[in-house]
Amino acid sequence: CSVSTAWQLEHLARGMAQPQHNVDAFLRRQPALYPSMEAAAIALATDAAGQEVQAIVEAMVRRARKERSPLGFAEFAHPVVLLEGPDGTGKSTLAANLARALGANAAVLQTPPDELKRFRQYFDGQPKHLRRAFYTLGNYACACQIRSLAACGPVIVDRFWPSTVAYALAHDSSGPLEAAPAWALRMPADLAELLPVAGLFVALRLQLPEAERARRVRARGATTAEEQQLERSRSHRERLAMAYGALSIDGRPLELCDASGTAEQVLQRALQAVEAGKAERARLTPLSVNWHYTRLCNYSCKFCFHTAKTDNFLPKTPEGMEEAKRCLGRLRAAGMCKLNFSGGEPFTYPEALGQLCRFASEHLQLESGSIVSNGSMIKRSWFEKFGEFVSILAISCDSFDEATNKLIGRGKGTHLMQVKRVRSWCQEYGVGFKLNSVINAHNVDEDMTGPIAELGPMRWKVFQCLLIEGENVGEGALRDAKPLVITDAQFQGFLARHRALECMVPESNEAMKDSYLILDEELRFLNCTGGTKAPSESIRNVSVHHALRQAGFDAEMFLKRGGKYNWRRPLRQDALPGGRAAADVEDAAAARSTLTRGDRAAVPARQRGAKSQLWLLALVGSAVAVDDALGLAQPLQG
Repeated sequence: CSVSTAWQLEHLARGMAQPQHNVDAFLRRQPALYPSMEAAAIALATDAAGQEVQAIVEAMVRRARKERSPLGFAEFAHPVVLLEGPDGTGKSTLAANLARALGANAAVLQTPPDELKRFRQYFDGQPKHLRRAFYTLGNYACACQIRSLAACGPVIVDRFWPSTVAYALAHDSSGPLEAAPAWALRMPADLAELLPVAGLFVALRLQLPEAERARRVRARGATTAEEQQLERSRSHRERLAMAYGALSIDGRPLELCDASGTAEQVLQRALQAVEAGKAERARLTPLSVNWHYTRLCNYSCKFCFHTAKTDNFLPKTPEGMEEAKRCLGRLRAAGMCKLNFSGGEPFTYPEALGQLCRFASEHLQLESGSIVSNGSMIKRSWFEKFGEFVSILAISCDSFDEATNKLIGRGKGTHLMQVKRVRSWCQEYGVGFKLNSVINAHNVDEDMTGPIAELGPMRWKVFQCLLIEGENVGEGALRDAKPLVITDAQFQGFLARHRALECMVPESNEAMKDSYLILDEELRFLNCTGGTKAPSESIRNVSVHHALRQAGFDAEMFLKRGGKYNWRRPLRQDALPGGRAAADVEDAAAARSTLTRGDRAAVPARQRGAKSQLWLLALVGSAVAVDDALGLAQPLQG
């Protein structure tokens, strides 16, 4: 084994959970494949030019990590187009044409980038372990530039990580590609970490008939030994094609792009792929996310569809809390505007819940942070400490008859009294109050009009009892909700009885099932399309959009059921001059002429936000703008 290979064996066995005999066997056939920047740097340390390359790239990486936004909120707006394939397929021509087509701010990069170009000829003539290590570090250098440029406009990259790995797999090993472990076919974690947090990557693999590709290469004059071998050997060309086909970016294989025809025809094919990528990204934007961060609960509701199958709680340690925050940051970068904490019972961990609410408000700067709770464990002291970081608190209340609540499994006879306490605390601390009710066989004939009107929630979510295989019905379920199920006609009858309540937001089984983005305690999206809750890969291990493609989310139904509404935090009663609350749009509009610098101190920190919206918009004096900043551009309604 070479020095680099020995290091890889140790690194992979320790950190990538691959059986040691598999790692040994694969790397003996493939010693020039590097799973990290450190591994490639170790290989280059024996060469003087390699040491110089290492120093340049390490400086670029340090600078990129220092300059980048911690969460990269704005970095996902522009596409990154990767052009892959062998020499002669028209990558450079397409890159230039794409740059012109995608706008003035579009940039073109090559791997290795300009900072390393002077070393390229030297390393093309070196042994394969040095050559591959050089090109591997070139990917890290290029990633630093991608992250910076993608914040300003589209980026087109002429070869990146896929080509480095594909050529290594095709040329350096005679073993079957099927034997390559999964880690070898995925982008190294430390390389992915340098890229835009939620970047839109369109990876195109250009294909051209071999006769035309070889003709173009010969016309250039000088060719590398690898290119000469590629032209001579059909088996090498087929092996290279297989290697490209085995790779994936963000969980997706490289997209084939026909490079034959005119330059304009190839450009149009590439642009279609970019537009398709944008459309999918828009569809997979996690606007509102529900994190069921614990399954533990002090109640035993018979219809519960997220039962206490585990006691896992990621933020229970400082390290777990930091990992949870990093994952929430990725969700924010991917477009999350609202985060709802649920369970189980989220107040099982009141301090951790408060810290997460504060993080979501102050650091992620979300439009809304909300909680769904049974209310039984909430204390006034929690509102004093963390209330300003919560936009909406939803309390589950299925009946205004305590006997019915006990029959359902919600509490032991004091639930309604606690609901009223929590309602008063929400009003006192400026937190939007919401009610959730599950309509089932025990409460379907109840008339809740009076009590709901008295509590005056901003929204009253009315759910039809839903069966989920493995949770509240079927094998492995901790509940049996079948006796509680009601018909669609019964549900419609309940809705008709309460139609006078404008705050009511009904959700049938059809509307509920696929229209929520639910993360479980392991930060996996739960796909309910098949009547069960099949987990995606965890966003602890894969990108948000990779996991979202496994979530079965129905974005159209999300909007249809009213999932996007005015979810910003209402103002406290002491938030405006004279101690008044902004009860409606007129109050907010009137505030524009009276909100002064002195008044600003009365506005809670959560409503000021990092960008000091209220103060800025008061100076502008726009009624529409002030309404929007206060979250009152539309009345709070059902």
